[in-house]
Amino acid sequence: MIRVRVPATTANMGPGYDVLGMALSQYSTFQCQEDDKISLFIEGLESQKLLGQDHKDNLVVRSMNHLFEYVNKYPKGYKLEIINDIPLARGMGSSASAIVGGLLVANHLVDAKLGQDQILMLATQIEGHPDNVAPALMGNIVLSAMVDDNQVIYHSIHPFEDMTCVLFIPDYEVSTNMSRSVLPKSISMADAVHTSGHLSLMLAGFMTGNKDLIGKTMADKLHEPYRKGLIKSFDDFKAAALDAGAFAFSLSGSGSTIIAYCDHDSAPSVKDAFETISQRYEISGASKIIAPCSKGAVCEVV
Repeated sequence: MIRVRVPATTANMGPGYDVLGMALSQYSTFQCQEDDKISLFIEGLESQKLLGQDHKDNLVVRSMNHLFEYVNKYPKGYKLEIINDIPLARGMGSSASAIVGGLLVANHLVDAKLGQDQILMLATQIEGHPDNVAPALMGNIVLSAMVDDNQVIYHSIHPFEDMTCVLFIPDYEVSTNMSRSVLPKSISMADAVHTSGHLSLMLAGFMTGNKDLIGKTMADKLHEPYRKGLIKSFDDFKAAALDAGAFAFSLSGSGSTIIAYCDHDSAPSVKDAFETISQRYEISGASKIIAPCSKGAVCEVV
């Protein structure tokens, strides 16, 4: 049996819109073995919603088929089990985990022997951009972009040792289509300059462990000002997190999850602050302390 474990991710990270993501230590698992027919089993978070899809519409299955077509090798059949532990439509990379999990399972199932960069290319073709699939595959913080020949180029940054994250994961969803619909069609030169400067300095902060620099430069003008209106009490959550000791705060992906960046000592206080705001405004959800993930997707034959 092939077993693949893929981490959740948080993307954008303030000014890193569509180019920056980080793997988180929360995982979905994909198990697969050859069989005479194709069968699919799903358990875990929101499994009933996933089971309501036709098999051919399941993103893991679609990703497997994408690889089979790319290498022109097809199994007779397989038994696939998905154990989902990443909330859907919450900005935690559930689609990226499904894509990476499906590709890695398929790669081993037909012995395609594709390398990491080829898997990343295929994942980006399916997802449309690499900001979530890159850290889901490789772990760490990953800055990525596509060049003219559709090649994905990237640079990985290992999160500094004292960093952890506190997330508030609301029970309500924000779809990618909805979150993209509120974005402007164009931006000013001033906002472009703001973004390039802030992103560059924020990356330097993550590379050096300079929390003050990260906090000063995570402010975004490309997407967060437009999307925060979709997030209940966004400004209150942000103020509470920073007051409780977080050094930075942002949307996770396009929401609805929000994320605070902390050191280990301040994380419990930030978690309490999130819970206070959620109770005050009667916003159902869960606050969680989640460490960054450095390993990325792990594949083993058991």
